[in-house]
Amino acid sequence: MAVGAFPIAKLGLLALRQIAKPLASRIKSRAKRSYFFRTYICMPPAQLYHWMEVNVKMRMLNLGKPSEVPKLNENMAIDLGAELLGEAIIFFIAAASITAEYIRSSLKEKDKAVAKEEQFMNLENEINDLKFTVDKQEVEIRHLTRTYYALQQKQSEDKQLENKSFSCTSENIVGSDESRGILQHAIDHAIESIKGKI
Repeated sequence: MAVGAFPIAKLGLLALRQIAKPLASRIKSRAKRSYFFRTYICMPPAQLYHWMEVNVKMRMLNLGKPSEVPKLNENMAIDLGAELLGEAIIFFIAAASITAEYIRSSLKEKDKAVAKEEQFMNLENEINDLKFTVDKQEVEIRHLTRTYYALQQKQSEDKQLENKSFSCTSENIVGSDESRGILQHAIDHAIESIKGKI
């Protein structure tokens, strides 16, 4: 939608500029025919423009300030006023189109700036989320490391305990075999002495 709006706006401004010239000439012809336009819209600006032009030219030629500037006759004033009106219409339409173009480009730049700011904020939020995740994972890694070392220590303690109990059991077995041997020897000796007495 935004892509289509850009050429349409440009074409609209160009059309307004092209329409301005025929519109100005139509207003000029209407001004010559209408009494109201002639008297109140065309002639006063024409007389003012003529007075200013004469004063400026006299000063530029170092002829001093004119004591009295003769007024234009009605036909010349109407022609000049209509011409001024047409040029003013063309100027205002051109100025309005340039202003509209400037406002449109300013809004476009503002939208770009807002989009960049939003993108920057999104990136900042993502970085903060990543920092939070990294911190959380570091805590979990420390906890797992402590658990691993605790399990390893417990396993080594269990092995030592198992080795101790195995050595104690084997000593007991050896001790019981010796006592059995002594006992057996005493029994055998007793049986032999009984047999000898018989």
